[in-house]
Amino acid sequence: MSYKLYRALKAIGYSLLIWTIGFVWGTVVFMTPALSEIAAIDYISKMPAISIPVLIAYLLLIPYLSKRYLENAVDKIVEATALGVTFLAINALLDLVMYLTIYDQDYYAYASIWISYALLLILPPYVGKRIQD
Repeated sequence: MSYKLYRALKAIGYSLLIWTIGFVWGTVVFMTPALSEIAAIDYISKMPAISIPVLIAYLLLIPYLSKRYLENAVDKIVEATALGVTFLAINALLDLVMYLTIYDQDYYAYASIWISYALLLILPPYVGKRIQD
């Protein structure tokens, strides 16, 4: 049993795609006054116009990308777990770099970011378990 990603560059590319989609949507929201003025939801989301659509996109995108990644994997559950860890690590690192250096320091005080991290980590193994032969 190997915990190496069997297609590491593809996993990293998918991770970057997931993060970029959230970043681009966040940029659109920040540049649109009507969207950026939507009030925060206490303890849940500072920017619900960003987090709610991104969470919905994650629910659709992560299973799709996971299934594509795992098509030819021998041990889909192990590979899916490694994929989920890769998704989480890259997205958390990019969030840390972006949000703690440019944006507010209270980014991690809201549940929406932790929910998105949980989806990044949990959905790939769920898909792997579902499609394991």
